Amino acid sequence: MRTRSKVLLGIGGGLLLLSMLITGVNILLSPAKKVLVVTMSQDAVQADRVALKDACGDLAGVVVVKDIGNPSSSVQGRFAVRFDIGKATPGQEIALEKCINEHGSKVRGFLSEGDN
Repeated sequence: MRTRSKVLLGIGGGLLLLSMLITGVNILLSPAKKVLVVTMSQDAVQADRVALKDACGDLAGVVVVKDIGNPSSSVQGRFAVRFDIGKATPGQEIALEKCINEHGSKVRGFLSEGDN
């Protein structure tokens, strides 16, 4: 092989290794993508969803996930409420679950999605 070919292969291999290293570091250092999904009961309306967001969304380590899609309250009232808990400690997650349980009859259940 010529020197020029060796240099080009070396540069290409170096760029490949560098991109793999940067991607790996970004994955390892990024915060967890964890969401607590609260399923509302069948008779829950948008006002119940808003009350749950207002009561539990201000807790430490908890961020309310913005609703997407049709903003109509008659449509959004049927969907689950989502809380981003990627940066929450176990104690903060417990406080959120206690807050959700205080809304008893309007909450059907909840589960976490994402990194565990």
